[in-house]
Amino acid sequence: MTVFHLDSSVALRALLGHSRSAALWIDEVSADDRHELTSSRLLRTELTRVLRREGLPVSLRDEVLDVVSLVPLTESTLAAAEAIEPHVKTLDALHLGSIIARGGDVTVVTHDDGMKSAAARLGYDCLDPVDAD
Repeated sequence: MTVFHLDSSVALRALLGHSRSAALWIDEVSADDRHELTSSRLLRTELTRVLRREGLPVSLRDEVLDVVSLVPLTESTLAAAEAIEPHVKTLDALHLGSIIARGGDVTVVTHDDGMKSAAARLGYDCLDPVDAD
């Protein structure tokens, strides 16, 4: 089974219609039993905040959240995020901490260059479905 960790840079582009390729990728991966789509519980908060900012119904987030398994933000997640060196933005560190705390082989799905760099430094493969647009 391939495990993909979805970060907000891809989820939001798909949800808001800014990347057709990202939306198609999420649909294809979530429909394939050979794949698991995960994210940090933080994703729910990030989607909610952007939808509120944009004046859109918060219920739209369910289009993404219904197909993603959320990793809880626990003390071990926070500790893993705090231990990441060198500097990485806080929300990216929390996503990476969720990956570390979950364990296993994970591919990070992101469109954010800083996240790609940090994930690669930690030894994770990265995938950017937005690049296909």
